[in-house]
Amino acid sequence: MKVKNLKDIFNQGPAVNLLSLALKKGRLSHAYLFTGPKGVGKETTAWAFLFHLFCKENKENPCGTCLSCKKIDKEIHPDILKIFPEKREITIKQIREIINFIKYRPLEAEYKVIFIKEAEKMNLEAANALLKSLEEPPSYVIFILLSENFTQLLPTIVSRSQIVKFRSLPKTTIAKVLKKRFFFEEKVAETLADISQGSLGRAIEIAEKGVLEELNSFVKAGFSENAILKFRVAERLASYNLQDLEAFFYVISVWIWRSYLKEKINYPYPQAFPEEIYTKNPYNALQIIYETKKALEKYAKPELTFYNLILQLF
Repeated sequence: MKVKNLKDIFNQGPAVNLLSLALKKGRLSHAYLFTGPKGVGKETTAWAFLFHLFCKENKENPCGTCLSCKKIDKEIHPDILKIFPEKREITIKQIREIINFIKYRPLEAEYKVIFIKEAEKMNLEAANALLKSLEEPPSYVIFILLSENFTQLLPTIVSRSQIVKFRSLPKTTIAKVLKKRFFFEEKVAETLADISQGSLGRAIEIAEKGVLEELNSFVKAGFSENAILKFRVAERLASYNLQDLEAFFYVISVWIWRSYLKEKINYPYPQAFPEEIYTKNPYNALQIIYETKKALEKYAKPELTFYNLILQLF
């Protein structure tokens, strides 16, 4: 379920205030650039903004139940076009789709909205093509670009957009949301908040993909003398796609580093992490993880790659 009201966005006061004021005064920019760390609410806020723009019953407090709101919630509204990277980049073909989309007036709403995720992944050809549309867009068009790092975008694209900055969330806010909205037990919520680097999205991703459970299984297999157990864990990890494995590699790297800090300066150790502490050289371990990721990207046999990772780390 999407957040349908800007008032329900957590700890992003400046961004919410900027958008709310634009809605109230009817002074909407033709292009917004939402920028900030991954998982802090950029996409959530963008969808909430669209409910305010498109709701047929109450634009100040979107109803969430009218036909327009239902279509937004299901991402099937004909006046919204969502673009995201195909494989590793946004291509000229996708920008041409945008150009064709904005040729015609909205079918059901006052505006047509183009929603571009990971905008910094546009290749140069695509970025230059988009720039032409940003320079003189039709009056009914609004672009929303999401980017973790706007410095990777063409300066001319940035200069033609209203920048909306998002900030990392406090650990207390993330833990509170995880407990109250997603009903996580306290120990898990506190751990996820601790390791998420201010990103609610990352915390939810780790939880939904069962990454903490995988970490615990991986560590137990690593410390075990049972070769069959090691291979079973390697086999299970091999079934994940590369995108899902990013969260696993992130968490195992955090476990290694936090083990080191606990041993050296007695830094607080996450409650839901494995009981076992990593005692070998953390820098060597992180290099091994990096090499494993590169091997998987080159289509190395996943089962043997993960089995080798366990043997090398432990």
